[in-house]
Amino acid sequence: MAAVSFDRQFVYLATWWEGSAADMRMLRWAAEQGQFTVPRNYYYLVDSGYANTDKLIAPFRGYRYHLADYRRNTSRRYAVQQELFNHRHAQLRNVVERTFGIWKERFQVLTHMRQFPITVQADLVIVCAVLHKYIGRYHGHDMYFNMSLTEMEHDNERGEVDMSDEDPNFHTTIGERIQGEVVRHDIATDMWNDRINSQRNRSC
Repeated sequence: MAAVSFDRQFVYLATWWEGSAADMRMLRWAAEQGQFTVPRNYYYLVDSGYANTDKLIAPFRGYRYHLADYRRNTSRRYAVQQELFNHRHAQLRNVVERTFGIWKERFQVLTHMRQFPITVQADLVIVCAVLHKYIGRYHGHDMYFNMSLTEMEHDNERGEVDMSDEDPNFHTTIGERIQGEVVRHDIATDMWNDRINSQRNRSC
């Protein structure tokens, strides 16, 4: 499990699990035992494999989400505020794909891992993340950090992979989900109102 910032830096990485697990199960472990925290008054954008809470803002289910769904100009005529929210959400979360793309281009061992013991594999991932962060922080003109997604050989490998049919809400409380709905609804409503006001101003 990884969390990245908008400058394509890893801010959290957990590599100690072997095999696959539901996203929310992994997150709950990270929060309870892996020292993962969300700073006060902040939240992370997450994909649909996670529950929507006041700390983890997920897209609206049942509405268009992927950037490819919005590429044509005609596709940007949002029918409802949930579609606008999902489009903006996807644009921002695209930094995750870019970060992983840069990471895999530079460190081929991540996509062609040898049969090392699991502890060694986990350590290799951590080392690659640390080096990635150092290069990104101190070498801003680095070739890989300036590649476009289309130039990245591995840009389509991650995708939206649902590792389990487990309900992501299973690992959250009703209170967390209610608070998350309030936060997401308020953001979506503000976005929608800003768009309507902007369109009105252009037409005047």
